[in-house]
Amino acid sequence: DEEGRDCNEIPSPNFMCSENGNPEELTFTYVGGECEQSFNSQEDECEDFENEPSITSLVVCKDSDGTVLSSQTVTIGDTLTVPNPGRTLGDVLVCDVFETGDNKKVQTLRIATTLLSLKDVFGSLRLESCDEQSCLVSITYTYEIENIGTNVMDVTTLVRERVNKSENLIGLVDDTSLNVGESTVAKETEEFDICVASQTTTTVRAEADPPADKPCFDEEEYVLTIVGVLTSPPTDPPTVTPSESPSDPPSPSPSDPPSPSPSDPP
Repeated sequence: DEEGRDCNEIPSPNFMCSENGNPEELTFTYVGGECEQSFNSQEDECEDFENEPSITSLVVCKDSDGTVLSSQTVTIGDTLTVPNPGRTLGDVLVCDVFETGDNKKVQTLRIATTLLSLKDVFGSLRLESCDEQSCLVSITYTYEIENIGTNVMDVTTLVRERVNKSENLIGLVDDTSLNVGESTVAKETEEFDICVASQTTTTVRAEADPPADKPCFDEEEYVLTIVGVLTSPPTDPPTVTPSESPSDPPSPSPSDPPSPSPSDPP
């Protein structure tokens, strides 16, 4: 990742955002949902208006004192950051969602910044990070190409396939001309959600031409496995209701009186 840690060493974030007080910065993903799709651990204050949020919308977020902190046009899947440099956010963050065509308001959110958990969903917005706690981590892939042949090689192709998408990364290769025994690298960075379980397979194919012979190629595969740690908001009811008290009443007291003491004197 950005701190130089191996993928297996990246720690899971703390899902509770408010343990160190109000955050200074929040990052959301725009999901384009209506209020009924909200899923969070606070008393949700979400209001839908006449139209539902579109694929692309303008999101304006204000601090509790009315100061505009963020105004961004986003498409479903995009992230938006609400910063407040130098000081923490107020207790309530108000975000309005507008249509991009006629600037008509379609949704208003009132988010309590003191009761936040990562992956909380508030209508159109899903919380991804609060200050240093984040579900989104940038991971750098490093591809090393080595000339193990007996001739000078010119690297011509470096194709990477991931999640059904293919891209030629030849423009990222440091040096495409390799003498015998030399190597070169290409690096690319992609953002992953470490709070949700997933398995991502990356396949890389490199091709190179010698001075006078058939092209050479090699292919490698790497599987990145993420063990998600997502939990439900604490307001969810228990899955099993407590057992009812016993329906049978306690046994009655004995109906026969105790035996009398002996009537004959000793």
